[in-house]
Amino acid sequence: MAQQSGPVQLQFLGAAGVVTGSRTLLQIGDLKLLVDCGLFQGNKKERKLNKAKRFPFKPSELDAILLTHGHLDHSGYLPVLVKKGYSGPIYATAPTKDITEVILTDSAHIQQEDAKDLNQRRAEAGKKPVKPLYRPKHVRRTMELFQTYTDQEWVTLKEGVKFRFLKSGHILGSASIELVCDGKTYLFSGDIGQQEPLILDSPTRCVRADYVVLESTYGDKLHDKSNSPFQALQEVVNSTFEKGGSVVIPSFAVERAQEIIMLLNDLRREKSIPAIPIYLDSPMGINITELFQKYKGWHNLSDAEAEDLTDNVHIIKSFEDTLHVLDEDSPKQKIIIAGSGMATGGRVLYYLKKLVGDEKNTILLVGHQAKGTRGNKLSKGASEIKIDGQRFPVRADIRQIGSLSAHADQEDLLWCLSAMRAAPERVFLNHGEQDATVALKEKIEQQYGWPVSIAKMDKVYHL
Repeated sequence: MAQQSGPVQLQFLGAAGVVTGSRTLLQIGDLKLLVDCGLFQGNKKERKLNKAKRFPFKPSELDAILLTHGHLDHSGYLPVLVKKGYSGPIYATAPTKDITEVILTDSAHIQQEDAKDLNQRRAEAGKKPVKPLYRPKHVRRTMELFQTYTDQEWVTLKEGVKFRFLKSGHILGSASIELVCDGKTYLFSGDIGQQEPLILDSPTRCVRADYVVLESTYGDKLHDKSNSPFQALQEVVNSTFEKGGSVVIPSFAVERAQEIIMLLNDLRREKSIPAIPIYLDSPMGINITELFQKYKGWHNLSDAEAEDLTDNVHIIKSFEDTLHVLDEDSPKQKIIIAGSGMATGGRVLYYLKKLVGDEKNTILLVGHQAKGTRGNKLSKGASEIKIDGQRFPVRADIRQIGSLSAHADQEDLLWCLSAMRAAPERVFLNHGEQDATVALKEKIEQQYGWPVSIAKMDKVYHL
């Protein structure tokens, strides 16, 4: 008879009651595994959690980290753990490793710049300086720990414990994690995409799991599918063009920017929109776009479509170029895709300052807008937004295309669960705000009759 690995515990150290800071601890006997290690983003209260002591163990005691994908809210705290002594393996798919390196490098530079600006103000006020969470050197040390595996490839952690990645359809390289131990299967969804993503394969559905940890970002919503993203984008561009304005698209660098460029290229090719110049002003987005040309097995774009992601777009690399796009000599009408996706920072803020006050222009939101972000305030009809201490009146048309979301809606999440051949012992809902998790819990209980728990921050669950 095989030796049992020991008692199993599950603990949510992030993304419980919020859609950020994903960190889930799985303990199997003396084996400690962390699924994702994300940065808390969003409002000031949530960001403060990044500086709190949120781990009930020494980083050196951790045996392995399993990374579902490279978004900052899933990978952004890795360098802190490494800085504090973690030196074990970080398991991920190859695209996730490359995307994580781009995102963490960008994050380290932003933190250094933010700390520098803040310390200038603190010095004037006679306060002690603050340090960034990590620096580029910590990112480099982090990347040395990565071990990559492909989709569906089993990886043995120790005798009787193995896992594999399953494509999740969220972003390039994203995957759910199926872990098997002592005859029990544990499924960690990571972030799941829609049933039929625009440029990725559909999520791989798991047919058996004893315990499921499921994201619930849109657990209470259905994406508007009455209009295809193609038609919705066509209408926004044409209506703005007729008014003589420009379209500003705050965009996530990974997946969303590439989807929008593909759609715009198709629309221009069909002459469904005018030949307005398109600008991609996101240094990180440019790097990610090049990865689509490297990892052809992880998306459904043709070689020509992958090349078009950079060939038919004006790539903005320097801040001087950003200012040129905004000056009087640049085309009066244009489409600008710029980070960040929730308008919390990045180059898009310079465009908003200049263009949000003109009713001819359109600000197009194309992804999840977390509470407290500028994007969320715009989506709720704010009459003004605050940027760098200044208030800017909102006169531009604010539009949103929900069907472009990289997250599954309630229907998609239920579809993912529908492949299960037997009821799990329990489903845990994380990565969702209260309304979303409560609505999805009720729907799963009603439709399948399965036991469902809403993840509580720091609570230990004995499985």
